[in-house]
Amino acid sequence: MPAEPFLDNWTYLKVEFNWLERLLLTAVAKQRKETKAVEQVVQTKADRATSHWWKGVISLEDTIAFDSPVKPPKSALSYQQQLDVRIQASLKRGIGLALPMLCDRLNLTTAEKNIILIALAPEVHRRYAQLFGYLQSGQDVSERPTIDLVLRLLCRNDAEWRTVRSSLIDSSRLMKSGLIEIEETDRSMFLSRSLKLSDDCVNYLLGEPADLAALEELVSSEMPVEMAMTRSKTQSINLVLPKPVHDELEEMYDQIRFASQLQDWGFGAAKGMTALLIGASGTGKTLAIHSIAQKLELPLIEIDLAIDPSEDLLSHPLLLIKSAERWLTRSAPISKVIELIESRSGLTCFSVQHRLAIPTALRSRIDFTIEFPKPDATARIQLWQQAFPKETPVAEIDWKPLAKKYTLTGGEIQKIAQISAIEALSQNSPAIELAHILKAIDRLSR
Repeated sequence: MPAEPFLDNWTYLKVEFNWLERLLLTAVAKQRKETKAVEQVVQTKADRATSHWWKGVISLEDTIAFDSPVKPPKSALSYQQQLDVRIQASLKRGIGLALPMLCDRLNLTTAEKNIILIALAPEVHRRYAQLFGYLQSGQDVSERPTIDLVLRLLCRNDAEWRTVRSSLIDSSRLMKSGLIEIEETDRSMFLSRSLKLSDDCVNYLLGEPADLAALEELVSSEMPVEMAMTRSKTQSINLVLPKPVHDELEEMYDQIRFASQLQDWGFGAAKGMTALLIGASGTGKTLAIHSIAQKLELPLIEIDLAIDPSEDLLSHPLLLIKSAERWLTRSAPISKVIELIESRSGLTCFSVQHRLAIPTALRSRIDFTIEFPKPDATARIQLWQQAFPKETPVAEIDWKPLAKKYTLTGGEIQKIAQISAIEALSQNSPAIELAHILKAIDRLSR
C-alpha cells in the first residue's frame, strides 16, 4: 500500500509534536512517580536533595527515548522509518515540508532534527514551555528547554549522551548554522543553559507553504560562506546508479573528451558545457563528477556555497559548484551565473538537492539535467558489498535483509561502514559483525 503524503507543512508538524508530547508526558509521569516515592521518606529539604543525588540526575540506561514513546502498531518499519516514508511521498507530490527540507540541506541527523523540534515547541504553544518548566524545576512555570533536559529526553545510554551533547557545542554543525542559540544565564554550567531558535528559523519552520527559496534565504543569511577546493580522487570509483543516469553521464563524458576532434571535423569551436545535478545528499552527485574527472585525467575543482569565481578558477576545465541552490533560486544573481557559464570553456556542474524552478534566462543554458534517485534495494546490496575496503575483515553477512529494511543512500552506507569498523575495533573484535553494523545504523539515525 503506498504511503500517505502529508497534506501540508502544518499537518507534518502536528505529527512530530504529537510524538514530542507523548515523550514529554512519559517523562512527566516518571518524574511524578519518583517525586512521590521521595516524598514518602524525606523529612527535610536536605533529605530530598540527597535522595535525588543518589537516584541520579540523569538515568543513562533509561528507555524513555525510543523511536516512539508509545508502543507503535506492528510494522516492519520503525516509527522514524514510517515517518520518513511519508515525508518522501510528500516531496514526490511537491508538498514542501520545512523541517525535513532543512535537515536535508544541512545533512542533519535525526537527533539534531529532534533538538530543533524541541526548541521550536514553546514557540508554538505555551503548554510545551510549561511541561519543560515542570521537568526542569518541578514547578508549573513556563521555561525554554535546557541542554540537560534535551539530553535526558533524547538519550538512552552514555554513547548517545555523548553524541547528542557534541551536537550542541560551539564547533558543531548545528551550532555553526546559526539557526539555534544557547542562552546563557547567571548559572555558568553548560547543562543549565537553554536553547532558542532564531526568529528567522521559527518563521521558516512554521511557514506555509515551505519552499526552497525561503530555505536558501534562511541558510545563506545564517551560515558563513565557505569555499573548498579539492583534487579529483585517485582511487578507483565504482558508481552504483540506474542505467539512465549512467547513460547521461557517459554522454557528458564523451562530449568533453571529443571536443577538440569535433572542432577538427568542422563543428566549430568547443563551447563550455553546463550540467545541473539533482539529488539528495549521498546519492552520488559528487562521486559521479569525480569519476568523469578521473577518466579524463583532469583536475576537478569544488566550490561549496557558490562564491564569486576568480580568474584562476575560470581557467580550470572541470568545476563543481555544490549547494548551488544559493544561486539558482534567486533572481538577482542569475546574471552572475550566466556570466560564469559563458566565460568558461570547460564543464560547469551545479549540484542541488531538489528540483528547482530554473529561471527562463538560465534554462536554455543548461546542457544536461541529471537526477540522482535514492538507490533501490538491489542497488543497496551492491553498495553494502563495496562499502568495506578489501583489507577490512568482515564476517559472512547476508546483505539482502539489510538492503531491504534500511532505505539508505550510498553516502550513508559508507558512513555506517566506517562507524561499524570503529565499533568492532573498540570491542577487540577480529572482524566486523552484523551486530556492529546494526549499532552503527542506530547511531547514524539519531
